[in-house]
Amino acid sequence: MEPETDELTASRPGTALAFSSLLKTLLSFALLIAVDYFFFKSWSAVFILVSVLLIHESGHFAAMKYFGYRAVRMTFVPFMGAFVSGESSHFSKFKRIIVLLAGPLPGILLGMILLLLYQYNHNQQYYLAAMAFLALNLFNLLPVSPLDGGQLFETLFIRDNLLIQLLFVVASILVLGYFALVFKVWVLVVVMVLAIIRVRRLYLCYRVRRVLDKMGIGYEGSYEDLTDEQYAAIRDILVTESRVLRNKFTPGEYSAAESSLISYLKIILVPEYDQDLTPFQKTGFILLLILLLVVPLLQWLLTRPVVT
Repeated sequence: MEPETDELTASRPGTALAFSSLLKTLLSFALLIAVDYFFFKSWSAVFILVSVLLIHESGHFAAMKYFGYRAVRMTFVPFMGAFVSGESSHFSKFKRIIVLLAGPLPGILLGMILLLLYQYNHNQQYYLAAMAFLALNLFNLLPVSPLDGGQLFETLFIRDNLLIQLLFVVASILVLGYFALVFKVWVLVVVMVLAIIRVRRLYLCYRVRRVLDKMGIGYEGSYEDLTDEQYAAIRDILVTESRVLRNKFTPGEYSAAESSLISYLKIILVPEYDQDLTPFQKTGFILLLILLLVVPLLQWLLTRPVVT
C-alpha cells in the first residue's frame, strides 16, 4: 500500500537523522569484522585490514570535526571499505583538500615507519602491515574519481564546472575498466560501481540545474537557507527529472518518505563558496601529492625482500 500524502503546503522536512549515527557505525564495524574473518580465517589479517581502514577514516573524521562539519558519521561497508560523511554549509577548497589528505596521509606515514622497522629487524609482520597501509592509501590517492585523489584533482582544477567534473568521472570509469581488464585487478570493479553511481547523480544534478536556470529559480546556499517555496520548486523539478524518484514521489504532494529526498536535493544546491586557494597553496598541495605517491614507492624499492 502506498503511504498517504498531503498537499505540499506544510514546511519542508528537517534534517534530523532517523537513527543514531553512533549505533550505525558500531553495527557496520562489527559486520565488517565478521565478514573479513569469514573470508581470511585469520585474526591478524583482520586486525591489519581493520586498522588500515579505521586510521584512514578517522583522519577524515577528525578533520571534518575540526572544521565544523555537521552530522559527521563513519560507516563501514563489507567488501567496499568505509567512508565518512558530513555536511558543511560553507564550501572551502582549502578545508576540503585538508579533509581529503587527512585520510591517506596518516596511513602512508605509518606504512613508511613500518617499512623502516622491517629494514632493521626483518620481521615479516612489519612488512605485511606496511604493505597493507601503503597499498590502500596510495591506491586511494590515484587521480580517479571517486577516490580521494580524484576528489583532490576535482577540487584543485575542475570543481567550478559541473559538466567538466562529470566528464572527468566518466573518464575515470574508463581508466578503471581498462586496468581491471588488462591487469585482472577485479577490486577496481567496486570502485567503478561507486563512480557510476556518482555519474548518475552528477548527471541528474546537471539536468535539474539547467531547468532551474531556465526558470530563474536560485539554488545557491545550504538546505537550511531555502525558503519553503524554493524547496517546493526545486523538489518538484528534481522528482520530474529523476525516473527513480518519479516512482516514489508526486510533484506538488508531500510523501511520508519526504525526508529521503533531502540527500538528493542537497546535491543540487551550491553552498557559499570560497575561492580561497592561492597559487602558492595550489602548487604546494600538488607537490605534496606527488611526494606522497613517489617517496613511499622509492622506500619500498629499497627495502622490499629480495627473492632468490
